[in-house]
Amino acid sequence: MDFSDYIFRCHMVGKIINVPKPLTLNQRNTLDDFSNREKGIGNKLTAKQVITLNELRYKEDQSKIYNLTDGAKRTLSELVYAEKYNRKIEINSPKITKGLEVEKEARDILSRVTGLFLTASEERKTNNWVSGKIDIKPNDVIPDIKSTWSWESFSNILNDKPNGLYLRQGDSYMDLWGKKDFLLCHVLVDTPFKLLEGEIRKYDFKYNILNVEGEVRDLNIDDVKKIVQNHLFSRRALEAFCEHSSIVHIEWFNDFVEIPEQDRVHMIPHSFDKDRILQRNESISLAREYMNKVNPINNFNPHLVA
Repeated sequence: MDFSDYIFRCHMVGKIINVPKPLTLNQRNTLDDFSNREKGIGNKLTAKQVITLNELRYKEDQSKIYNLTDGAKRTLSELVYAEKYNRKIEINSPKITKGLEVEKEARDILSRVTGLFLTASEERKTNNWVSGKIDIKPNDVIPDIKSTWSWESFSNILNDKPNGLYLRQGDSYMDLWGKKDFLLCHVLVDTPFKLLEGEIRKYDFKYNILNVEGEVRDLNIDDVKKIVQNHLFSRRALEAFCEHSSIVHIEWFNDFVEIPEQDRVHMIPHSFDKDRILQRNESISLAREYMNKVNPINNFNPHLVA
């Protein structure tokens, strides 16, 4: 199978992009200064400074070379076998399942918070490098929703740098749709009940929080409350879950504080940058070359073990 023209899905490109790191400002200034002094401009270089100059020149050369990380190679090797032999790459997890199940609810929350009427899109576009499908019909901006797993993970997003994989995905969306702006939207949606029950079961398996009758032990009620409040944010959902559950009771939650929808949306703007598209294309070219070389090593030499 020839991967020379392989088209990557937008959500995958961030996993293979590895941009060479340029010299720092101090390194660049030192390189320029020492290069001039080597030419006779300024003080003569010491022996130690000559070594530093050569090291900086080597680093500058390396800063122009693209390469694949070991992680990218593992991803590409898995992809090669999936494509060649019609195998599925399983990525099932409660977090992914939640994102799929609450897609409409997340879009509705974002609509209400922004005041925009956001409608679903099934459109897919493809160019010579990538293929992608956006979730929401764009106007001047392409919004992309990422449904957050829990309150804890949402609060961490508020402090961390934007996820580079998501921004690389946004780069490709803008490239495909010819847009200049992308909006990464983290939305905190109530977790579906079966997934929340799964979290309680996992906690019970680990800490034995249920008694022989299947009820929550008194000592562990606060633990269950924490799990529930980490996944449910509206009073409506809390009451419905307690009615649904045989072991979680509404009277435990007299101190429950509902989180308003405007505090459950975190939006990160990102603009189109042609240089980032060139970086993507360089990495994809390198990835295609690597994929064409992925094969099992089976050149066994019996003399090596004789």
